[in-house]
Amino acid sequence: MSDSKTRDWLEAHRDYPHEDWCLIWPFARDRREGRALMGARDGEKLAHRVMCEMVNGPAPPNKPQGTHSCGNGHEGCVNPNHLLWGSNSDNQKQRYAHGRHNPHAYGNKSQFTEEQIETIRSQYGEFTQEKLAEMYGVSIPTIQYYLKYRETRGHAGLKIKHWRPDEIEALRAGVAEGLNFTQIAKRLGKKPHSVSSKAYRLGLASGQPVPSPRIFQ
Repeated sequence: MSDSKTRDWLEAHRDYPHEDWCLIWPFARDRREGRALMGARDGEKLAHRVMCEMVNGPAPPNKPQGTHSCGNGHEGCVNPNHLLWGSNSDNQKQRYAHGRHNPHAYGNKSQFTEEQIETIRSQYGEFTQEKLAEMYGVSIPTIQYYLKYRETRGHAGLKIKHWRPDEIEALRAGVAEGLNFTQIAKRLGKKPHSVSSKAYRLGLASGQPVPSPRIFQ
């Protein structure tokens, strides 16, 4: 998909009037995290960052990350009403609020998303490692890990098993039946932790079905 076509689509939706609904990106999505992607001459860009810059201006140095108030960045939301620049602390707080904290396979070593890692790398040189650690609320060794050691230690490019639509429907059905997460996990052949994490991301509580959020394109 050309950069001009996707950018034109963002321009056409920069005044999207619905604050309560997500605006879902209809083009390419990141396979690992589900985020909206757009092509560019200098490589792929995250569409929600482009939209955020359109409506909020360039990201300030102390708030370099595009945050989603809706918590649906992984669903491809680019609603301009849901986007703000924020710090890593802001982003992590939103992840906790929406039940999406620490979704990575390597636990604390993977506390940043791919977008955040690329942002850190792009800022290195403009800012020292000490300043980056201060900006992102982490230790200097953590910054050094992402700048130098992550790929050499084989931690990058991890394959994550995404949930299929039929598995999500089976999860919703299990919750509606009043089953606990362990019972649902056994039915789906998954680990209870994986089931509970996915349920919380969908806004479900074991034994208490919650309607799906209204998401419109």
